[in-house]
Amino acid sequence: MEAKKGERSRYATLLARDVLSVQSAHIRTKFELAPASMVAEKACCLTNEAIASWEDGRGIRRLRPGEVLFEKDGKTFVLPLLEREVLAKLGREVSSKAIRRELEVVQYQRLKEVNPEASFEDLWRLIDQSQLTLRRQGKDFLPESPLNAETLRPASLNLAKGEIPLEALKPAIEVLVEEWGLRPGQAEGMVGLASQIYAWCCPRIEVLQPGQVVWLAHGTRRSRRTDPRLFSPVVLTLITPEEMDSPLTSRADLKRLKTRQIERLTAEAWRQDGVLTTLDLEWLLGVSTSQIREILEAYHERFGILLPTAGTVLDMGRTLTHKTIVVEMALSGLTTVEIARRIYHTPEAVDQYLRTFDRVLMLRYYRVPFSAIVQVVGHSRSLVEEHLELAEKHFPDEDAIAAYLAKRGIELERSG
Repeated sequence: MEAKKGERSRYATLLARDVLSVQSAHIRTKFELAPASMVAEKACCLTNEAIASWEDGRGIRRLRPGEVLFEKDGKTFVLPLLEREVLAKLGREVSSKAIRRELEVVQYQRLKEVNPEASFEDLWRLIDQSQLTLRRQGKDFLPESPLNAETLRPASLNLAKGEIPLEALKPAIEVLVEEWGLRPGQAEGMVGLASQIYAWCCPRIEVLQPGQVVWLAHGTRRSRRTDPRLFSPVVLTLITPEEMDSPLTSRADLKRLKTRQIERLTAEAWRQDGVLTTLDLEWLLGVSTSQIREILEAYHERFGILLPTAGTVLDMGRTLTHKTIVVEMALSGLTTVEIARRIYHTPEAVDQYLRTFDRVLMLRYYRVPFSAIVQVVGHSRSLVEEHLELAEKHFPDEDAIAAYLAKRGIELERSG
């Protein structure tokens, strides 16, 4: 089954959600190496091989990014949501749907190893509930109240030295020195950094709970100069024991489950300084982009809360216009702290959005042409248009603008 036009590029970022890609990106950045540096990738490969060899002999087990931890009869096992050998076929014009079916076979084989009697339905209840046959019944799928993110206790993954001893890394260092011509100090530095990132991205299984997955997410701070492969690992609760056991009889039950998962996953990632893209949620939950947008929009309409996706936090892709919503909330009387809680942003980010609106109002007060406002404010034409529409809606004349800005501590002078 061939991939549709544009589908391959959309799913290409899944291939970068790999420890080796993240390690290589960090090494290239730290040691100022070329973008296609073979040394960086070799250092990471050698490091990972050395760590695996050393830990296998000591019974140490880790959860790699894209793997979900489960437990049956007191024994833990993992099911992959990302399998590099399978995902690599995306680069050969194979469709994402075909990739999912092949990945499903891998997952089923893993499940059968711990439960020989398992059926595909058993697998779907853990990984892809949308495959279950459900009645078309009920339309309301939203929870009675929004998730209180303060109740979440996500695992904390930290980039720290010393977890993997130098003894385990010596084979990698020796190869880099003897066969690749690196200086001993340089080789040790590269291998040491690669080992830190490996331990950061692949936590030991015992620190996680059944139903949790390690995922490589975008950080909450993004720069144009930042390598897009510098992902940060976050621990997400894909499914809880209660959700595994809860009955799914209708499509409304399924959407209810997906809504709970989306609010929990986005909040957990946010509390670990990460944000998930729509593609992340689509792949994690097995639902379409349109369904995810439907849930996000319905959630915001019901509770006035923008869940923290990459679109709302980093302006990646098509999403709700959160900057305009921030201004609407402020004009309705909410404080900066209240707004920040509702949209899962920092108070500093909210203040920055409001300052941008202040600037647009000041320029409108002085009747600056639209094209000049765009240049002065330094934001897109669409954002300026949205802010001007808010100004028309809330401020009928110049006196109303002046009164609002005075409350914001901004005194205006009449020109001429």
